[in-house]
Amino acid sequence: MIYCIYAIVDPRSHEVFYIGETGNFERRRETHLAGSDQLSGLMIRQISENGFVPHFVVLETCPCEEAALMAEIAWIEFFKSRGAKLSNSQAFNGHADRTAERRARTKALEGMQRAKYGGKKLRHVANGRSYEAAPRRRWSKREVARLKGMKEAGMAPEKMANLLGRSVGAVKARLTKLPQG
Repeated sequence: MIYCIYAIVDPRSHEVFYIGETGNFERRRETHLAGSDQLSGLMIRQISENGFVPHFVVLETCPCEEAALMAEIAWIEFFKSRGAKLSNSQAFNGHADRTAERRARTKALEGMQRAKYGGKKLRHVANGRSYEAAPRRRWSKREVARLKGMKEAGMAPEKMANLLGRSVGAVKARLTKLPQG
C-alpha cells in the first residue's frame, strides 16, 4: 500500500490549513469534503458556505505507514515553522487544545448559515414572494469569480444558486456567458 501526505488549502487565502496522512487519498478527501465538527471540518464547511471548494495537494508519498507518519509530523513542523496556522492539533509539542477556536468557528459558521436567510432574502419571503422573484441585479466581479470556481469544481447550478442567493435561471444564464476554457 502507498501512503500519502497531503495538504488542504483554503482557496480564498491560498493558505495551507491542514496536513494529513492516509492510505486512501480519494476516500479521505471525500470524508474531508463532507465536513465534520473537528476544526478542519468546520473550516471546510465555512469554505463551502462561501461557494468555494478547498484544494487538496499531495505533498509526498511513502511506502509504509511508519514512514508516512514520520513524514506527516515533519510536514506539520515545516509548515508551522513557516507561520502556517494549521488546524492539526498534534506534532512534536503534543496535543493542542483547540476547544475555544472550534467554538468560535462553529459560531461563525452558524452566523454564515443564518445570513443566508437574512436581509433581502428574508424580506422577499416575508412579503410572500420567493427569493427567485427578486428584482434583477448586476453580477459583481466577486460573484462571477465565485461562479467560475463553482463551475470548475463541478458544482450543480442549484447549489450555485443557493450559495450565491440567485435564481437557478440567473445562474444558468450567467454560466453561458462565461468564457470557455
